[in-house]
Amino acid sequence: MMSRDKILDAAARMFSRSGYHRSSMDEIALEAGVAKGTLYYHFPGKAQMFQALITEGLQMITETIKAEIDRDRSLREQIETVIRLNVDLFLEYSELAHIFFNEISNGIEEDVLLAVRKERSAYNQFIADILIDAGIPPEDGPMAAAGILSMMDGLCSYYLRHPSEAKREQIDRLLYAAVTTGLRPM
Repeated sequence: MMSRDKILDAAARMFSRSGYHRSSMDEIALEAGVAKGTLYYHFPGKAQMFQALITEGLQMITETIKAEIDRDRSLREQIETVIRLNVDLFLEYSELAHIFFNEISNGIEEDVLLAVRKERSAYNQFIADILIDAGIPPEDGPMAAAGILSMMDGLCSYYLRHPSEAKREQIDRLLYAAVTTGLRPM
């Protein structure tokens, strides 16, 4: 694996375990098994590493979803796939996802913060477009997407905090019900 990829994987694990602010460049280097200088060769700082994780992570999930929903599948299967892939990513990188879903403003450069917000907005629009294709009114798309993504954040967070009370399948079922039933025009 290339050192840049190793670094991003290590950063994702560190941010997921310890959060953005509590993860240091030294810890990320140790986790990646590279010299600290190698981190700075690839990234000017932790904020830019975070930006790369968000940008590249969202590009990866977007491409994965596009590949899955472009196949000859029913609308139901397409929506289920979008939900499953989003939830899988959230659960795998829960702390990073929490950071992504919630504003991060303290101790991060304004240009990186703007880039992360832009990426989040683009991803919200991507989900909105899928919902519009599923039949919700176009004017409701962006707000519906934000609601579904927020609901996913809440359901996944609950699942992670209450593993004995919740089942993974409940997340997918509840999100699917919200998309297919709760978002139909009245």
